[in-house]
Amino acid sequence: MASIEIAEAGCRGCSLCVDTCPVHVFDTSPDGALAVVARDGDCIGCLACFYVCPSRCIEVTDVVHEKPYHRIEEHSAVVEKFLQRPGERIEITAQDWEEARHDVSRCLVGLADTIESTIGRGYKTLGRQSGVLAAAHLPEMYEDPGLEKVLAALQKRFRNCFDFDYEISEGQARLTFKPCGLCRVVEESGQKVGEAVLCHLFHEYWAGLVTTFVGKKHQCRVTEAGAECHMELTTSG
Repeated sequence: MASIEIAEAGCRGCSLCVDTCPVHVFDTSPDGALAVVARDGDCIGCLACFYVCPSRCIEVTDVVHEKPYHRIEEHSAVVEKFLQRPGERIEITAQDWEEARHDVSRCLVGLADTIESTIGRGYKTLGRQSGVLAAAHLPEMYEDPGLEKVLAALQKRFRNCFDFDYEISEGQARLTFKPCGLCRVVEESGQKVGEAVLCHLFHEYWAGLVTTFVGKKHQCRVTEAGAECHMELTTSG
């Protein structure tokens, strides 16, 4: 049976675990400040709480943390064969794309504003943890922990969304986005590219991704932002 513990020092009382758990293992403390494990015997080991916690303060033991290999695009044919049905394919028009881009832009700017007003200066840590969390859903990256292999895989994964080139020298990576996919979003919101909260969240997100895949802590530094965005990823510690 799965065992769940919450590190109270890390809990922010966001109640995401309370809202997400499908079998209602968690409750909110009487003062509303923390989440508490109220019915651990009901846990089914789905790990939804583990992945949704922004503070990473929930530990689930006595369960197998499987990597979600079904998410690898190259496995889609196998999944279709297993399900005995083809994947759905819908034609998307130029108008559909523009409406989707507009909606996503508004959501991203609103999300960044909400994160800053809720967390304050600690929002960069959340950006990094988001990268750590996202890494669990890109299992193909774990096949080779080398920095060059990881960047090549990320380049393929984010093509047509965050296109970038990279160079590696003495363990330091320099990424060039031409431009970053968020530049238009930031500019249309009236903010300066490279200085907006959304930009900082994105930079830390990448540092979290690379740190998790490579297995070494990386720091992110943006040396130029605008028509081209240059990001440096260096190991620390």
